[in-house]
Amino acid sequence: MVGMTTMIVTLLFAGSHLAQNDWNPTIFTAFGESDQAIREYAEARLEDVILRPHLGHDGRFFFVQGNDPWLVDPDENASVLDRPTYRSQRMLYPVLASAGGLLGPEGVTWGMIVVNVLAMASGAMAAAAIAIRLGGSPWWGITFPLNIGLISEFSVGGAGIVAAAAAFGAILYLMDRRLAIATVLIVASVLSREVMVVTAIGGAGYLFFKGERRPAMIFATTPVLGAALWALFLRARLPADGDVVAGNLGVPFAGFLENLPNWIEDPIELAVGLVTVLVLLFLSIRAIRFPSLLAWGFALFAPLAFLLTGPVWDGYFNISRAVAPVYTAYILLAFAARAETSTGEVEPVRVAL
Repeated sequence: MVGMTTMIVTLLFAGSHLAQNDWNPTIFTAFGESDQAIREYAEARLEDVILRPHLGHDGRFFFVQGNDPWLVDPDENASVLDRPTYRSQRMLYPVLASAGGLLGPEGVTWGMIVVNVLAMASGAMAAAAIAIRLGGSPWWGITFPLNIGLISEFSVGGAGIVAAAAAFGAILYLMDRRLAIATVLIVASVLSREVMVVTAIGGAGYLFFKGERRPAMIFATTPVLGAALWALFLRARLPADGDVVAGNLGVPFAGFLENLPNWIEDPIELAVGLVTVLVLLFLSIRAIRFPSLLAWGFALFAPLAFLLTGPVWDGYFNISRAVAPVYTAYILLAFAARAETSTGEVEPVRVAL
């Protein structure tokens, strides 16, 4: 019911935007009028392209990748990306959206929407199942599609929804002692968005300190190995762009402090910014005081967030997308968790292949 409700609401959200734009799916592809290379690439392949101000957003990169997900012709496709190697690390979403490269350009634009609708519903189902295991109502799963960061991702055709849904699914299956499926899902999450490796490390850390060392090693190393193998493939197909992290990491707290004056001038930005900082802080505290797979799986977003540079902290739209999973994780822990021991610690699970 949670999954179906989420799918219906997400379809209504997508449908309302499509209806207002003559059912043109490029409203969610986020092409930008200032990105001449990708603009010309899209206009040569699509009948009608809706353009956003300035450079546009992430969806434009995934559209290009979806037209050649396996880099068969990188000179024709990947060459128009601003940082081909960096962008191509996030491979799973365009592979899914293009049905493994079988769809044409127009099919890719629709595929991006369909995949994100299904991912939103899947993430809600995973969050609902986690809420049940914590002793709460499955309807807490609605916090996944109501997540401001994931709503923003949907609006610009981003890969964050697929990444978050896979990550919550991985945590769920670890709770259910199904390591093989959990490992597949965390690999999928990392191949959708490389930052999700923090969930692999956090979840593995919890297992390790609970004495589950072999499962911990598998859960932590497999996604890293998967990403490394894909990176080797990229090296063989693309010239190195020398900017693997695209300048997203820097001096601790510098990006946050750089944008603080701008937040103060805008009440909405300030409110969302403060909520984000508090959620990161409270989730970290909860992970220390009441250790659980869910808390540890997403708590490492807190130290990571304060290493992010100014452009990422520039407005709630960007920072909420960067740390999106923490909102849902914290709400589940703070309001749905009822299955705790007298010490407040969720009972550890034993996992097996």
